[in-house]
Amino acid sequence: MILTALTPIFAIILLGFLISRTPVSSAAVWLELERLTYYIFFPALLVLRLASSNFDWEDIADISKVIGLALFLITVMTVSLRKLLGSDAASLSSVYQGSIRFNTYIGLACIDVLYGDRGLITAALCLAVYIPLVNVLCVISLSVNGEGGSKRMSRVINSVLSNPLVLACVAGIALSYTGFDLPSLAESVLEILSQPALPLGLLAVGAGIRFVALGEQSWQLLVAVINKLALFPGLILAACLLFETPNSIAVILLLLTALPAPPSAYILARQLGGNEGLMANIITVQTLAAFFVIPIWIELADRFL
Repeated sequence: MILTALTPIFAIILLGFLISRTPVSSAAVWLELERLTYYIFFPALLVLRLASSNFDWEDIADISKVIGLALFLITVMTVSLRKLLGSDAASLSSVYQGSIRFNTYIGLACIDVLYGDRGLITAALCLAVYIPLVNVLCVISLSVNGEGGSKRMSRVINSVLSNPLVLACVAGIALSYTGFDLPSLAESVLEILSQPALPLGLLAVGAGIRFVALGEQSWQLLVAVINKLALFPGLILAACLLFETPNSIAVILLLLTALPAPPSAYILARQLGGNEGLMANIITVQTLAAFFVIPIWIELADRFL
């Protein structure tokens, strides 16, 4: 049943991949579509869902404890493998990105299908905690060997303060907390802008799939895939059981964690000196594997949480 529900999502991703390989497609068009989705459509969706929600502030504390512990453990484990992964700091940073970053487009589409509006609200709360932490850790991993402390700190701060999804979550939470009702016109505009978010996001995921020659990267690629699709979700599951996290939050956290790395990880690797070829392969293999892995983790969540 879960696989049946998720099949249309991955069919749209496949459609995006096929369309992007046709003569009528243009890399520039896909780039602009992804920018619109990232900066306008998805933020509109998050603000709309959070602003109209009444959530318990204890939920934020529950989410933070689980994510904080799991991120700490996966970071320690990945760093401990640096000798096995090679002395190449660029490759290590790409493996690390592939181990902790997740594709928001796929995640929210899956959550919308499986859990509806209530699931999207919980997901938005998770993103408000998850995205800043992951961005900070990834920027640090990419720049720790290449920039001075002040410049590195500037990049870290900018990565969080300029992230439209973070800003949208903060705005939505603030509106909910203050009890401010959006004017009907503003709510209608946000509703319309939020509608293309999921389909365009999924098409952009498919268009972003690219294959790069593996070379000597097979071991590093394997570690990134196992970390992201098996180890990290396992840590989240264990942390949820440890902290007795409510089921409604735990299942969303687990699903988000089991998602593949996003195309933006490739862009970040290219901009900050990571191994972009390895990053492209990590994104591609994880995206293909996620279709089979995500239903398994959802079943485990229903059984144990």
